[in-house]
Amino acid sequence: MITLVADVGGTQSRLGLVQNGILNEASIRHFLNDKFNSFYEVIAEYLHTQKAIKISSCVIAIAGPIVEGKASFTNLDWKISDIDIEKLTYCDNVVLINDLTSLGYSLKKLPSAGIQHIIGPETFNRKNGQYLVVGLGTGFNVCPVVEDINEKPVCLQVELGHISLPSSVKEALNKRIGASSFITVEDLFSGKGLSDLYKVITSGKIKSGEVISKAHLDKTDHEATYTLELFSEMLGLMTRELIVQYLPFGGIYFAGSVSRAVFNAKVTSKFEKAFKEDSHYLKDLEKFQINLITDDAAGLLGCGVLSEARV
Repeated sequence: MITLVADVGGTQSRLGLVQNGILNEASIRHFLNDKFNSFYEVIAEYLHTQKAIKISSCVIAIAGPIVEGKASFTNLDWKISDIDIEKLTYCDNVVLINDLTSLGYSLKKLPSAGIQHIIGPETFNRKNGQYLVVGLGTGFNVCPVVEDINEKPVCLQVELGHISLPSSVKEALNKRIGASSFITVEDLFSGKGLSDLYKVITSGKIKSGEVISKAHLDKTDHEATYTLELFSEMLGLMTRELIVQYLPFGGIYFAGSVSRAVFNAKVTSKFEKAFKEDSHYLKDLEKFQINLITDDAAGLLGCGVLSEARV
């Protein structure tokens, strides 16, 4: 049996094939979403290059909520339904899941080379069998992961990016830059949020998150460096909130382009200091392992894990 797997983000889509639980890395292709009018066009383009392949099922990870087999995107004007994908691919079994959920399923199969340790214990420990994936990219979301009695992952779908920014983060941020328009979590912790923070700090200058990161690494813009340091500090405070909400003693796994930019900007000390501040409900924050998912195929791998579980 061959499963078509896809990881559809706000900017690009990745598609590949899974057979007997193994992701065929040679089958993976990337597509820029703004080149297509719908995801159905992306699938059609992909299948055109896989003419001799008979697809038996599909697992599609989407950057947005799924309700009754229908999905809309948080940061993209596309809509998808499992019925329409069944018609297009001639599959009898189509599953739509949240993109962060797919990363949750990938955790136990990710190769060590696809995970970068940030802070906390070096050695993996199951602890209470609870984990948390935190995605920062075009948007923000999390996926709580809990192991069942057979140590198989159960991944929850949530939309945390659209809740109000925690008061601890908002108050600390306002002390540094004055009253701001960051209302929701995603308003700050996303690519647009990083750009908007830079705009506030520079009194109106506009740069993308990618350009800000490059300017910092090139040491050509001290305001870009300050922006990343402040963003990292606020992320440390946000992570403290997530610890209490989800108690992920098995570890927190950051993912997404903004997560990579921040943790590879060599400002992790700002994150760690804010994260480990003394005043906290939990007294053992140093016991929480914090990592960064660096494997681009992690979402597809997670879709493959789910496809196995449904066989």
